[in-house]
Amino acid sequence: MLEKLRERIFYSLLPAKRQINQFDLTSFYTSNTPIYPQMTVQRAVKDGYRLSVFVYRSIRTIVQAASGIPWIVTKDGEEIYNHPFTKTWASPNREFSGQDNMEFIIAHLKLCGNSIIQPLMVNGQPKEFWVCMPDMIKPIPSDVKGEWLKGWEIQPTNGKVIQAPPEQFIHFMQFDPGNPYWGIGDLQAAARTIDADNEAQDTQKVQLQNRNVPPGVFQFEQSLDDGQFAEATKRVREKFLQKSKRGEPWVLGGGYKWQQMSLTPVEMDYIQSRLQNKRDIAAAFGIDPWLLGDREHSTYNNVSEARRALYEDSVIPLLDDIRSTLNLKVAPLYDDDIYISYDLSNVSAMREDFGKKVEQAGKLWSMGIPFEQINNKLELGFDEFEGWETGYLPFSVAPVGTPKVEAEKDEDWENWTLVEVIPWKSKSEEEKAMHWKRIDRRKVAWENVLAKRFKPLYEKEGLLVEKACKSKSDIQVAIESMKDDWTKNLKAALFVIIEDFGKELGENIKSVKPSEKKYTFDPYSEAVLTWLTAHAAESIRSIQETDLMEVRSILERGVAEGLTNTQIAKELRKFYNENAIYKAMRVARTETAAAASYGQLSSAEQTGVLKTKIWLSSRDARVRDSHAALDGESRQLNGVFSNGCTAPGIGGDASEVINCRCVMQFE
Repeated sequence: MLEKLRERIFYSLLPAKRQINQFDLTSFYTSNTPIYPQMTVQRAVKDGYRLSVFVYRSIRTIVQAASGIPWIVTKDGEEIYNHPFTKTWASPNREFSGQDNMEFIIAHLKLCGNSIIQPLMVNGQPKEFWVCMPDMIKPIPSDVKGEWLKGWEIQPTNGKVIQAPPEQFIHFMQFDPGNPYWGIGDLQAAARTIDADNEAQDTQKVQLQNRNVPPGVFQFEQSLDDGQFAEATKRVREKFLQKSKRGEPWVLGGGYKWQQMSLTPVEMDYIQSRLQNKRDIAAAFGIDPWLLGDREHSTYNNVSEARRALYEDSVIPLLDDIRSTLNLKVAPLYDDDIYISYDLSNVSAMREDFGKKVEQAGKLWSMGIPFEQINNKLELGFDEFEGWETGYLPFSVAPVGTPKVEAEKDEDWENWTLVEVIPWKSKSEEEKAMHWKRIDRRKVAWENVLAKRFKPLYEKEGLLVEKACKSKSDIQVAIESMKDDWTKNLKAALFVIIEDFGKELGENIKSVKPSEKKYTFDPYSEAVLTWLTAHAAESIRSIQETDLMEVRSILERGVAEGLTNTQIAKELRKFYNENAIYKAMRVARTETAAAASYGQLSSAEQTGVLKTKIWLSSRDARVRDSHAALDGESRQLNGVFSNGCTAPGIGGDASEVINCRCVMQFE
């Protein structure tokens, strides 16, 4: 309101002759007059897509690469799962899938530069999206200053022209610098090349029909009257041009002879001209000729480079354009302040590029640059986690600015000493809180990674349980069929966390003399692999028992309420959809705590110099009373704490393990 008031005061102080007026200088087109395009979808399909193999392959390549990419919704940087938009966009109507709709949107943009969808609104939100033919809809510029579009002129097949309000359609457009209301497609820029290529093929076809004989003339010694000329022409066509007569020897009578004409340079250069046409058409569509079969002049050495370039040069800019329109026109239709985007994480062509980014991120992080800045600079797409705005020193994982404290040499340690950033046995409350936060931040980051990995497992299990319920199969068998998937994912997750926390602890211990052997943590030791296998098996058993108990509860409630199998199956699917992320996060937090503790404990045992472990409870209001009472309790490395746990998150009753956020110190 204050800004508007300032604006009014500013304009009121201007002299009358210098008042700022709005002039209609945004378009060459007349207001209230529908804009008719130069290139229609019907013409583009007829003369380009169906007629030219190069156009067909160019569009199919882009459509196949872009149409299957999933769309997501975020708010304040956090992904919103099962948002109404993602559900509707993935299944837009009863006839088309989300990929079907995207195929039409992308093809229309490439062919004529415009794609239009019609949202069907229910209670102010889109419940369906229908693709429309751009040829049947024309924008009408408004004659009201400050208003962009008056509406749309619709020309249905019945011939009755009607007008619709601006909000009736969502218009995706590839911009035309000369027309801000209607876009221009890639095909229109390549139209002359496409026509030339089609003509070249037509010419070649005619030559083949003519036995591939170069042009020539039958030359008569005397002049012919009209009747003789017509008869001669008829006989030549019947004898030499019919398909059934091709290849037969020519028999010529007296009085005339065949005079062959030389090929034109265009005809002689047919193959080369078609290759150049292919490259020009590929350039217009923003793809490399390699994808159209031209291996000779490609700038890429292998398939992966060409496919990655397809995404970087064509698919991603196109999706960015579509995303901008969705956020401008569709996102405001929902109550939440949401942001619509797409997810390239499952695109194999981009994974190698992502791997390079991860390597760069690791180098930057080791230089002390906060992960928040790295994430934004390299566009890694990670969600915010606690502590990501803080930089860390190499090998110490301590906040930048923390002074190094070198411990005094202990003669009993022989040649081993400890380079500490935070004392192993912190004494002051401030030191304890700093030590706990340092470990907890690392664990939180891993929890988010694991939760995203476990969520699809719960979603898959939900589908299997739903299917088993509908078919009256054994639901326990359906749940237990996920064991292999859980084993593969959980063991991989546990191993990398053990390795990370074990190496982090080990990096702080090294030889005094550079010439002597340095300590390194071995995550492949027999003890680590044995614990990993046993713990994963026990965790999976517990996870599946919990799932089975929850499913049986829903089944019993459904039977008591008299629901059918289909209705109960629907309730089961709803339960998994609504609780998948919660269940995944619960498992991720529990397993991260166990793996982190075991990694540190195993690393401490491998050093041979650390003898005592100390329980350090969480430094916040969420800590359990029983764990708060354990704070400072010490045991030998192989000992058991008074709550029955060998380490935070390991051993003891489930009530002492699940969601535990305590850590350990060593001395």
